[in-house]
Amino acid sequence: MKYKFRLRDYIALGLLIILGVGICITALVYPKTAGDKVIVEVDGVEFGSYNLSEDDQIDILVNDKVTNVLEIHDGAAHMIEANCPDKVCIHQGDISNDGQVICCLPNKVVVRIVSDSKSEYDSISQ
Repeated sequence: MKYKFRLRDYIALGLLIILGVGICITALVYPKTAGDKVIVEVDGVEFGSYNLSEDDQIDILVNDKVTNVLEIHDGAAHMIEANCPDKVCIHQGDISNDGQVICCLPNKVVVRIVSDSKSEYDSISQ
């Protein structure tokens, strides 16, 4: 049996296209704020705060063992080593803008970028 498109199908498709275009335009219009600091949390507790402008390599310890290695280079942070099985945190790539996050769920490590400057927006979702 062949399906025949009806008017409501075309309306739903049109609304989805308009919504998608609106989301793309919004993502392009809102500026991204460059971050100033990297905050590393392990199991919900702050492990350390580091300046994004200073190149550094941080060994992240969980239960006195190095589980992750974070590298700060050229104003961006990147997880370069992890002992978790899937290595999703490594594949997330560089982060440098306010609000971006790298998570390593097996090791309960969260790396956040924050900015010291105040934005005119309360929050922007990505």
